[in-house]
Amino acid sequence: MAQAETSAKRMEHVIRAYIEACNDADADAIAACFCPEAIHYFPSPILKWSGAATIASHFAMRVREHEICSTVDRLLIDADRSEAVVEWTMFMGKPAPVVRRGVEWYVFEPQTWRIQEIRGYTAALLDSGMPRQELLEFDYVGRGYPT
Repeated sequence: MAQAETSAKRMEHVIRAYIEACNDADADAIAACFCPEAIHYFPSPILKWSGAATIASHFAMRVREHEICSTVDRLLIDADRSEAVVEWTMFMGKPAPVVRRGVEWYVFEPQTWRIQEIRGYTAALLDSGMPRQELLEFDYVGRGYPT
């Protein structure tokens, strides 16, 4: 029980540090939260970002360009599986004020407690004309999801 509690606290710490680093547009601090080979998946039509440095530089740039600030609204952690789910709110100031809500599924590397993977989902459809609205380049079949 104590091991699971410690693992959960470590995952929560990394998630909160990541969100804070994103809000600060601090690419070095963002990258430090990820495994070097990490992947961040997005809803269609956005392609995945691969690698801690790529993820970090993209987020830092977007936060500065669009005046983005995100919050952690709810957090669920499964310490046994080294996974967590975050419900978030994103506030964007440019080009026009927007509030976007969503959920991200985090997978951690248990030896380092760095993020291996994030799968992001938004509360509103990004393109209602697409017949399959899912993460691009994500191996649904290989991971046992229904198709």
